[in-house]
Amino acid sequence: MRSARDLLAEALGDLQKGETIERALSRILRRYGGTYEDYVRIMGDVRDLATKEKLSTLEAARRIAQA
Repeated sequence: MRSARDLLAEALGDLQKGETIERALSRILRRYGGTYEDYVRIMGDVRDLATKEKLSTLEAARRIAQA
């Protein structure tokens, strides 16, 4: 399976108008056979960064994907 960073980058690139990063990531994970546990782990990291840096989840996902 691909790394969390790669999955987030693909979800950001595949983000549809009005869609949340959570939904886009879920779709990308299903495409690659990821599990709900993978989703929870990745989104937990995104939310932790968002809270720590006072960012939106979308901005936090962008930072992680670029790191």
